[in-house]
Amino acid sequence: MRRLQGLLVGNGALALCFGLIAGYGFLFNLIGEISLWPIPGALAVQLPGDAARWRGAHVGAITNGLMAIAVGLALPLAPMSAGTRRAVAWAIVIAVWGNIVFYVANALGAANHGLTFGDNRLGAADVLSRVGFFGAYAGALVAPVALLVLAWAAFAAVRAESVE
Repeated sequence: MRRLQGLLVGNGALALCFGLIAGYGFLFNLIGEISLWPIPGALAVQLPGDAARWRGAHVGAITNGLMAIAVGLALPLAPMSAGTRRAVAWAIVIAVWGNIVFYVANALGAANHGLTFGDNRLGAADVLSRVGFFGAYAGALVAPVALLVLAWAAFAAVRAESVE
């Protein structure tokens, strides 16, 4: 249990860190340059993508990191078999990093926003779109199931305790 908790909290902390760093991408995209006070000078570089996508990468990675940490801390409250616990933990890790791949591909300018494998009304599918899509797709398949399993186990523990 502690190993899986460490896996989730560690990956959550890395995702939080990534989200904070993506905040710099958001900042630099907004101001159209790379500059950090009090370091003198600036690089006149316009990062690809738009501010809304960079905000999504910033906030999305932070939110996914918090999800991983929350699941890691919640594991002891939801009794389940070792195999189920392992599957839940790895599903969340896959979802976190898959979503981060999606956010980055989208922030860098995925033509169709990575929402579908092929073309959609937002644009044609390109390499970034497909990378983003497959990242998000993995997480979209496994995270809801893992969270439902966690919720079921937690509610079962509550029901068992109220009977005692």
